Amino acid sequence: MKLRNLLAVSVTAFTLLSCNDSDNNLNPAPNKGELAAITVKVKGNADTRALTGEETGSANENDINSLEFFVFNNDGSFQKYYKPTSVVSDNQYTFLVNAGNLTILTAANQNLGEPSPAPASLADFKKSSLYKALSLDGTNSRSDISASLGFAMAAEGTANVVEGETNKLSLSVRRLLSKIENPKADPANKVTAPDADLLKILGLDASGTVPTDLKWTFNGYTVINGINRSLAFEYDNLINWERFAAASNFKTTFTPDGATVETVYSVKSDDNSETSNGFLPAAYNKPVYVYENIPTMLQGGNGQAATVFDKDEVVAFIIKGTFSGTGVSDVTRYWRVNLLKDDTWKIFRNSIYRITMQDIKTVGWGTPKEAEEEGPVIDPSESSITIDIEVAKWDVRTQNVDL
Repeated sequence: MKLRNLLAVSVTAFTLLSCNDSDNNLNPAPNKGELAAITVKVKGNADTRALTGEETGSANENDINSLEFFVFNNDGSFQKYYKPTSVVSDNQYTFLVNAGNLTILTAANQNLGEPSPAPASLADFKKSSLYKALSLDGTNSRSDISASLGFAMAAEGTANVVEGETNKLSLSVRRLLSKIENPKADPANKVTAPDADLLKILGLDASGTVPTDLKWTFNGYTVINGINRSLAFEYDNLINWERFAAASNFKTTFTPDGATVETVYSVKSDDNSETSNGFLPAAYNKPVYVYENIPTMLQGGNGQAATVFDKDEVVAFIIKGTFSGTGVSDVTRYWRVNLLKDDTWKIFRNSIYRITMQDIKTVGWGTPKEAEEEGPVIDPSESSITIDIEVAKWDVRTQNVDL
């Protein structure tokens, strides 16, 4: 996917997680519009498979073993749920809906079940589906892809469904790669942090144990299958801290080597109760930045990009790289790249983004914090930049993760 001339990207995917199942076959929702048939063709996307040298991925991990369809009306209200009794060879499924401009979400290999109670809106459904347990083989711990259940995938599309006409919709599902384990309270009340510095970030004692006077509650750990096998730690009851209302997750994430740390907490900053970025914990006197060690090519040198973060209702990347030009040579600089979006959940949460920046006429910022707080460095009236963004192939290794 590409985005050129001042930061525009549209990513389409959605996060449907959790488990349950149900099937109402061809029974239409009775409350809106005239009945019409729609045929949805679902296609798997081989590009979502793991194709790294160390781990080629399971041969059948892209197989579609079960499907569910969630239909929403033009006003966002829920219309119906349909689950085929079996997967057919041509992956085309026809069912009845109430005619109109519809959004159809499909979940593959997830067995979410019919929403109960029915979601009040499409937005509510998406929000409630975020960061739920994702059991890929019937448990929350696995060594490989289960041949029986397959890898969770999802897609969405819109169609103007008209009574008496041939209504068709093609969807190409994308693999969902979010949590592969539920948050689990550490039974020994102990975690092993990568280094002494991260012990301080996590608020842990030197031994890795949770101190009795900790200002928040350690809520367990989660394995996130991302680059460098990131770990996520949840916290509750932070004193004087609150979560971003629009944040894409509520975790502190870091890589084992300590290079990656993410916080999506904010702190009250003034009498008007406005919020600003907060770094966790408050007593820690070093900034905690948003990183994910994503391979990136920058003009004049090598670089890395950060993970997606939410700030001021805008999803953005912080990009790090060595830069040559405009009077500087081989200096480390940081750029903030805003992404236009509809909803946060449409950003692939654990995708690896490969970013190429060209025609850079600004030198960026000296620190990630400056780039984040000052915002985009590009003023269209004074400078220009060309940015190409594509989703790189995934590394789905999950076995032998040392917690």
